Amino acid sequence: MSTVRAVLVLTLLASVAAPWGASAMTLPEAIALARRSNADLAQTRARSDVASARLAQARAGRLPSLILSGEGASGTTDLGGFFGFGQSDVSPRAASLQLRLPLFTGGGVSAAIARAGEGEAAARAELGGATSMLSAQVAAAYVGVLSAQDLLALSRAQVVQMDTITAQAKLRFKGGEIPRTELDQAVARQAESRAALARAEGQLARSRAHFVSVVGAEPDSLEAAIAPPATPASLDEAIAMASRSSPILLTAEAAERAAQAGVRYARAERLPSLALTATASTARDQFFPGYRADGVTVGVQGRWTLFSGGAVSGRVDEANAELRRAQAGVDAARAQVREAVIGAWGDVVTARAVMLAATDQASAATSALDSVRNEVRVGQKPVLDLLDAEREALAAQSALVATRGEVTVSAYRLEALLHGQ
Repeated sequence: MSTVRAVLVLTLLASVAAPWGASAMTLPEAIALARRSNADLAQTRARSDVASARLAQARAGRLPSLILSGEGASGTTDLGGFFGFGQSDVSPRAASLQLRLPLFTGGGVSAAIARAGEGEAAARAELGGATSMLSAQVAAAYVGVLSAQDLLALSRAQVVQMDTITAQAKLRFKGGEIPRTELDQAVARQAESRAALARAEGQLARSRAHFVSVVGAEPDSLEAAIAPPATPASLDEAIAMASRSSPILLTAEAAERAAQAGVRYARAERLPSLALTATASTARDQFFPGYRADGVTVGVQGRWTLFSGGAVSGRVDEANAELRRAQAGVDAARAQVREAVIGAWGDVVTARAVMLAATDQASAATSALDSVRNEVRVGQKPVLDLLDAEREALAAQSALVATRGEVTVSAYRLEALLHGQ
């Protein structure tokens, strides 16, 4: 039985046994699990919630505030006969209710709302990018497990083939049909196949551990059929799409707008502010025994900082510097996204081309292996040629397994760069 046939048998057995066990996990299901349990994504989601809370706080600056304050005490006062009052026990208490409505803040409240809103937009873009990147990581982990399983099956089949070839070589050596050198070479390749099997087992263990780390569940049963995400028709289309919806660029642009609002907020400190106030108050025994006072006032409160020792100017300069930094960040993000998209697009195209070539190579290597096996059986070629053919067939099948997975992973990586989820 050839290596390819052995793998097909193992795959068939797995497909027959699957309906009787647990249903296979699909890649979308693995992505959904990771989004619910991934700690890094949870931190990014929490930062987005913080940004939303800051926006709510900033919007509150336009709304009226209602403040209730009060105090009460008990003690003794001695006015020393002043105004005819001597020593007396008093229980002073006071309460006030103040309604305050901002009328003019020099644009400070509007700037604060704009800055917080852009901060929320940046956080949402960051969350979308982190979600897309996590999808790519899950795809890589998912494909890693499937590839490791396929390579392990190929390695096991190869060990069976090497054991069979070695056993036949021993019989032929005893019969005087082949020299000692061919037998030793068969034994060496047999040991090589067992070493490859051990490496494949170790790689599968590592792949499973990485899957658990990323997804948060054991990859006990994975659906082998994977549909990679659709990709743009051309590189120019991919770059244009990234310039509109790349999470990296959207985050940088929102940060720039937030910095612009920060400059307006800092400059607003140079302008006066006005607020409408209405206060109702009551007081008892605040100054003299028996004293009481109740009142209601309505008025306007104003505040204008005429001199701050350069503090306001310093904050304006700081905000302008932050704006320049954010503008440079946008330029850097554009260059970064363009470079990353070109690289990711190249990876997708390369992976597809390599997979087609690997498919042809695996088919040709399998056909060559069958031919060499027949030729060795009738004595037309030495055992070494069969050993080489087995090695080449295994390498071709292994390369095909790896390239199939890379097609899916590269498509998800490109998807993460183009837009968030």
